[in-house]
Amino acid sequence: MPHTSPPQPVAITGMGVIGAFGRGVPALDRALAEGREGVAPLTLWESSIRDFPVGQYPDRLENALHEVPGLSVRAHRRLSRSDALALVAAAEAVKQSGLTNLATAGAYIGQSVCGTLTSEELYIEARRRGQAGESTRLDLSGAFVHEGANTLDRLADVFQLQGPTLSFMTACSSAANAIGLAADAIRAGRCNVMLAGGADSLSRIAFNGFCSLKVVSPDGPRPFDRDRQGMMVGEGAGLLVLESLEHANARGANVLALLTGYGHSCDAHHLTAPHPEGKGAIAAMREALTMAGLQPGDIGYINAHGTATLDNDRTEARAINAVFGEDSVPVSSTKRFVGHTLAAAGGVEAVVSIRALQQKKLPPNLGLRVPLDDAKLDLVVATRDTPSLRHVLSNSFGFGGNNAALLFAEAN
Repeated sequence: MPHTSPPQPVAITGMGVIGAFGRGVPALDRALAEGREGVAPLTLWESSIRDFPVGQYPDRLENALHEVPGLSVRAHRRLSRSDALALVAAAEAVKQSGLTNLATAGAYIGQSVCGTLTSEELYIEARRRGQAGESTRLDLSGAFVHEGANTLDRLADVFQLQGPTLSFMTACSSAANAIGLAADAIRAGRCNVMLAGGADSLSRIAFNGFCSLKVVSPDGPRPFDRDRQGMMVGEGAGLLVLESLEHANARGANVLALLTGYGHSCDAHHLTAPHPEGKGAIAAMREALTMAGLQPGDIGYINAHGTATLDNDRTEARAINAVFGEDSVPVSSTKRFVGHTLAAAGGVEAVVSIRALQQKKLPPNLGLRVPLDDAKLDLVVATRDTPSLRHVLSNSFGFGGNNAALLFAEAN
């Protein structure tokens, strides 16, 4: 919907992230600065197609959970891998925000895999027992973590949240929509503080499914490359603490950045393919600009969805050209750093975008050899200093034509 005047921006006071680069914002900073890619072999389970790399969290997730305060032994036993990723990122974000009482806060989380990995393991064990002639009676308590609501339940339990909680499943735009709609809830006065972002783990169904679609690259993603071969499935979480500006200023919070614009659209074109002219992507980006009261020329960087699939990169590049013109704004995708973290992508890349604003440095588009010839983009090939950077756009586009765009501005 068009906006007659820009609404009040929402403050971001905390960030947490985990993924193929490691745990925490400092680990992400190091990976981006060093150009260290997250392309790695699959080790979570045995697979006949493990030659395809993934963006897997490289350390024991169990160790990272020790940093989550208030996690009871009982709750610890009832966590999916997605739940654990969300809790680790949330703990970092809450700690940075300085908030000690979240009783009135809520959480909006983007998800798609949820507890599928745990459910797969239960099924595999039951099948093994059946084939071996053993009893197939299993402890099915692990199945309780299958649904997405389990992540919200664990967040509410650990951080004592009593505000609104919702899980969003709009494919790969889920986390971005969770962040944008959490900001809307704050502007509407439903709450003053929200945890928002996304979390997704690797799973057999997701990995095998994308491989069967023949959209996974054998050597990792090369976003916006002419000879790109496909994506890389990843896992991770990215969460933000959002506050009304009034609430943040009243408690003297350190405001990291402002969320000023949000656009959401649907192509209504195809289940898996974007509209060839990028109509939905164009609509989402323009709506975010309108909400923020900005012109295309105000944007200093676009963190692209850039999955490195043939259709996505071609369509997104054309959509960026339609909104911003050719070669008019620096663009990069950070998918080779983290993989495509599915529903978590918008959360992880929101953190990347905010760090670009804070550090005045644009992350490189790793893996680029020859730029695509479908559209002309100012692709960031090496870390670029941008002292005048004030506004950053982050794109997240998903199956079903679900498109989201978030606009971040430097804190005043």
